[in-house]
Amino acid sequence: MFPKVIELASPPSVDCLIEQFGSRRLPFVLDSSLSNDGLGQFSFFGADPFLVFTGKDGQYETQSPDGTESLVGDGLAIMRDLMSQHKIDNNQPIPFCGGAVGFLSYDYGRQIERVPQLAEDDRDVPDLHFGFYDGIAALNHETGILSLIALGIRADPDLVLAELKAIIESPFKKSGEAPIQRHGEWQWNMSHETFLNTVERVRSYIASGDVYQVNLSQRARCSYEGNAIQLYQALRNGNPAPYSAYIDTGELAILSTSPEQLIRKQGRQLETRPIKGTRPRGANTEEDQRNANALLCSEKDRAELLMIVDLERNDLGRVAEIGSVKVDQLYHLEHYARVIHQTAQVKAQLAEDRDIFDCIKALFPGGSITGAPKIRAMEIIEELEPTRRGAYTGSVGYIGFDGNAELNIAIRSLHLKDGFLDYQVGSGIVWDSDPESEYQETLDKGRAIRETIDKLCQLGTMT
Repeated sequence: MFPKVIELASPPSVDCLIEQFGSRRLPFVLDSSLSNDGLGQFSFFGADPFLVFTGKDGQYETQSPDGTESLVGDGLAIMRDLMSQHKIDNNQPIPFCGGAVGFLSYDYGRQIERVPQLAEDDRDVPDLHFGFYDGIAALNHETGILSLIALGIRADPDLVLAELKAIIESPFKKSGEAPIQRHGEWQWNMSHETFLNTVERVRSYIASGDVYQVNLSQRARCSYEGNAIQLYQALRNGNPAPYSAYIDTGELAILSTSPEQLIRKQGRQLETRPIKGTRPRGANTEEDQRNANALLCSEKDRAELLMIVDLERNDLGRVAEIGSVKVDQLYHLEHYARVIHQTAQVKAQLAEDRDIFDCIKALFPGGSITGAPKIRAMEIIEELEPTRRGAYTGSVGYIGFDGNAELNIAIRSLHLKDGFLDYQVGSGIVWDSDPESEYQETLDKGRAIRETIDKLCQLGTMT
C-alpha cells in the first residue's frame, strides 16, 4: 500500500491549521514550532482516527466504529500486532504518512523495568494512548508546501483527501479572547522546604553508592476553565520548540513544547538527543553569552551530560548493530525563549531482527529524565515524588505504518483533565548539587509555561 498525496503550495497559516484540525474529533498536532540545527522540518496535523488504543497497567482496549474490544498484555506488544495489520510502503519524501499518534506516560516505564508502585495515582492517566490515523496533513517548513496524505484504510483515499481538503478550506474562526481562566493560586505537590529536603535525600543515596544521578521533579496545579487549543497556540508561540505537540484524547489534553527528542527512526537509522544542563536566557546579549559560557564551562553539567550519553549509548546498543553506536555531538548548546540547554546526539544502526517497539522498550523512559543507573533512579523517584508523573517525561509523537517514528520527551508540558491544569518541572541531582540552585532550575524551566498562562488569565476573569 502506498500513500496518495495532494500538494498545496499556498496553505493556511500554522495557527489556522491548528484551529481547523483542533475543532475536529480527537485531533493531534505534532508541531515543529522551532527549527533548530536542521531539526523540525515538518509539522503534522490530523483528526478523526479510525481506531483508538488506550489503557494502563496491562489492561487495554481498542475503540472503533465496530465497537470496543478489551485486550490484556504488554501495551507495546499489542500495538505491534495492531499496526502490523496496516503496513505501508512510504514512497514520499515525508517522514510520516500515517500511523499511530499519541503518548506513552512515564508510568508505562513500570511495565518495562518493573519498579514498585508507590506514588499516588491522582489523575488516572493512561499508560499508552494512540489514535490510528490514515489521513493526515504534513507541512514542510522549508518549502512551505502542505501535503494532504491518505492511505485508504478506513475509506477510499480520494474520499479521505476530500475530507482533509474540506477541513483546511473551512472558515478560520479564532476562539474567544480569554482561552483560560485560572482559579486560585498554583498548588505544588512539594513545598519549597520539602523539595530542598528531598534533594538532600537523593544526595544521601548518591553518597551510599546507590545511584550517580536522579532527576527529581515537582508539579504545579490549578483549577481552570477555557480553550485548550488557544492555550496551546499561546504556548507554542511564546516558547517555540522542535518537538511541540497537542494531543486530545477526549478526556485529557496534552500540550507540549518540548525541546528534547527520545528517539527518531528513519529506515534503520536511529537517533536520540538527550539534554543535560540548563541556564536562563540573559536580559541582553552580553548576559546571554555569559550564561552560555557558564553552562559550557560547568564541570557538573558536563559530567551529568556525559553520564546520560553513556546510558543512552548502552540503551541503543541493546537494539543496534554491533559497533554502530556513535556520539555525533557532545556539549552542544541550544537556545530557546527562556533557557539555554546543553545537548548531545547519539546515532546507531538498528539491528535487522529489531523494530521500533524494541527501540522504545530499550530507551524508555529517557535516561535524561530518570538518572543513572536508570532502574535504581526510577525506584528512588517512585519513593520520593509524591504523585505519578503521567505524561510528563513520557513521550509524545508518531509511530508510522511504515515503521518510522519520532517521539519527544514530554518536558515543558501541560496536562488538562477534569478541570485541572498541571505542569511539572525537574532537575538532575548529583552529589555536588546545591539544593537551592536545583529548586531555582525547576522554576526557570517552568517560567515560559507559567508566564504564558498568567498572561492569558489577565485577558479573562481570575478568581
